[in-house]
Amino acid sequence: MKIKHILFFLITFLFTACSIKPLEPVQFETVNKEISFIKDIKPILDNRCVSCHSCYNSPCQLKLSSFEGIERGGSKADIYANRLRADNPTRLFIDATSEKEWREKGFFSVVDFLEDSNESIMMQYLFQKQTNPLNIGEYSPETDKLSCVKNKDELAKYFDENPHKGMPYGFPALKKEEYNLLMTWLKQGAIDDTKKDEITNFEKKQIKKFEEFLNNKNIKHQVTSRYIYEHLFLAHISFDEKSGNFFELIRSTTPTNQEPKIIATRFPYDKVEEPFYYRFKKIESTIVHKTHMVYKLDDKKLERYNELFIKAIWDQKPYLPPYDSKISANALRTFEQIPASSRYQFLLDDIHYIIMTFIRGPVCKGQIALNVIQDHFWVMFMDPKYDLSLQDKYFLHNNIPNLSIPNEYGEDPSLYKTFKALDNYELAKKYHKNRGSIYNQHYPNGLNIDAIWKGNKKEQNDSILTIYRHFDSASVHKGALGDIPKTLWVIDFPLLERIYYSLVAGFDIFGNTAHQLLVRTHMDRLRIEGESNFLEFLPKDSRINYFNSWYIGWLAQYLTVYTPSNNNVNIKYETKDFKKEFVNKVLNYTNNKRDSINFIEDDYKRSEIKEFYNTKQEIEESFKTLTLPNSSELIKHFNGEKSNVAFIKIELNSGQNLVYSMVVNRWHNNVALLFDEKSRLDPTKDRINFVEGFIGSYPNLFMVVKQNDLDEFFNLLQNYNSSEDDKKILKYAINRANPNFWEVFDWFDKEFKKYDFLEYGLFDLNRYLSQAINE
Repeated sequence: MKIKHILFFLITFLFTACSIKPLEPVQFETVNKEISFIKDIKPILDNRCVSCHSCYNSPCQLKLSSFEGIERGGSKADIYANRLRADNPTRLFIDATSEKEWREKGFFSVVDFLEDSNESIMMQYLFQKQTNPLNIGEYSPETDKLSCVKNKDELAKYFDENPHKGMPYGFPALKKEEYNLLMTWLKQGAIDDTKKDEITNFEKKQIKKFEEFLNNKNIKHQVTSRYIYEHLFLAHISFDEKSGNFFELIRSTTPTNQEPKIIATRFPYDKVEEPFYYRFKKIESTIVHKTHMVYKLDDKKLERYNELFIKAIWDQKPYLPPYDSKISANALRTFEQIPASSRYQFLLDDIHYIIMTFIRGPVCKGQIALNVIQDHFWVMFMDPKYDLSLQDKYFLHNNIPNLSIPNEYGEDPSLYKTFKALDNYELAKKYHKNRGSIYNQHYPNGLNIDAIWKGNKKEQNDSILTIYRHFDSASVHKGALGDIPKTLWVIDFPLLERIYYSLVAGFDIFGNTAHQLLVRTHMDRLRIEGESNFLEFLPKDSRINYFNSWYIGWLAQYLTVYTPSNNNVNIKYETKDFKKEFVNKVLNYTNNKRDSINFIEDDYKRSEIKEFYNTKQEIEESFKTLTLPNSSELIKHFNGEKSNVAFIKIELNSGQNLVYSMVVNRWHNNVALLFDEKSRLDPTKDRINFVEGFIGSYPNLFMVVKQNDLDEFFNLLQNYNSSEDDKKILKYAINRANPNFWEVFDWFDKEFKKYDFLEYGLFDLNRYLSQAINE
């Protein structure tokens, strides 16, 4: 009986193996011209491929945003996999610099011809799409189990099982002229003609100034340069807004006037054994919005660095701090010799950039990392004049032992260290107790509204920042967007520095699962600290009730450690709605405008949807009504797809166009738990925000509405019924299978570039609504 079974399985296996359809020879029309990668090929890749292939979340780690990424190829390794041991980093331009080195790290070519063939993997994927252009079913590049094929047999098997999954994956095929041009270039050997380091003379002069400052051998300069580097290593630095060039600050083996050669380290605070120089290296990859964090350097900034760090009197004699990771992972300890006021002001000067690094840092995605925050909240900052970590020179020093961060254990912490750190709440409790005590001593009547920082300049609008979470990504925006959020944070210097070193400088996407768990759980405590700082501005008897309303459920309240102070507050409240009253006071004090669409005033009256809209004001009035809580099936449907951002184009009869982002803010009963987030959602309390312009890096849907159709469109948003209105919504929603998809994408892309040239970067389409519908 056993022999019969064995024979059956062998025959089945052989039959199945033989039944796989062999690869068809690719077909295309050869383009008879000299093809330039930069002029002809890169624009096609940027417009049609980079939107999914540009970061760690690129399918198969294939990055098409530069020739070096194309040459590196793909990998079967899953960066986001759970692992007991840290993995070796595979950062493009950093961890290997030649094709040979990448092959040794397990990457395979997508442009070299396959064995016994004159065709490459990339050619086959493009041809497959031309042969089977229909998009059928659902496409989710980040979660689909793509095979990451590396040879003919794997490729044939994949296409046999997935004939409609050529490239572009789940979107319309390339136009014939684009396809033929790209295929001809690949057939000719994929030649690169990129000219490196094309920078302006002005940029060269500015770079020389800053490199001289950063490489000054004076000890004060060396300590300052290290501090600046550790905060700017992810920045896209702009010296000249008009040039369109961006640079990264690196540690290089070569000095100024030689080609920069990056020294690969896992963390920016890792020790470099050889002599090194701080250098600026031009970013050659296509700029994508999800990793684009702009930082401007000019003569005023150089003068500011001198003012904050070099001319300032240090409390201690300058010395070179060690690179021991147990010390260097915590900047409060490493850079204690630099006046805390200088460090905090350095961070506040570019606070939007600093907070953005938390959001667009090294992860590219991470639902487990981001479910530590609410979908919508505001962040404010302690004014330096009131922050006692700056004003009392002993307080911060005495509490540094209580302000440790788990990143001190590195990228590969043991289980023992992990559980020890997870269980260590005593240091946090001790710090909060000490903090409450010293603030009570200095401010016995309590803090007043003046303790909230008013921002750098009125036009920068950075005293309050808005955070929107978009499932497993997030975005940060200047000003107070939306209605009064459920929670608010007040961040002081110790909190700001620890969040940065925990989430950015000390976070390793290639670290083991324990490392990432420690960072996630530590952020729980830091979130609570920010919320606790805010609650200090409310009457003390109300604090615990507000806090408990944010952490519904016995397990959430068991896991969250909140130690409210008994301090007074020096703000006169006239109502019992303390949070609302505080928000209105702080908006007035900081000169932040209320969101004209989403902020709901006490006397606001719902407006009816009109039959016709004549003005932008009328359109925004209906948007405002739609932000009110309701049980629209569209919101539930949208959230069910792990989506919450749509870009809306309104085509006016005048020929002008308006652009708004529709953001769905999901209501969480609490954000204290790592897993089973779905069970803690309450869709009946979800809210929509409509914001003029662009929110986030990952549009989940494009919508196009004509002025004459606004009444039907608004009625669909308010009264959507999935059983009746699916076909109606397709009139406005641009499905991924829509033959006009790329034209719509190009329009939004160009509009965003006009909207904000400096902050512009390509949007990511990995999270576009997954269902393909062929109308």
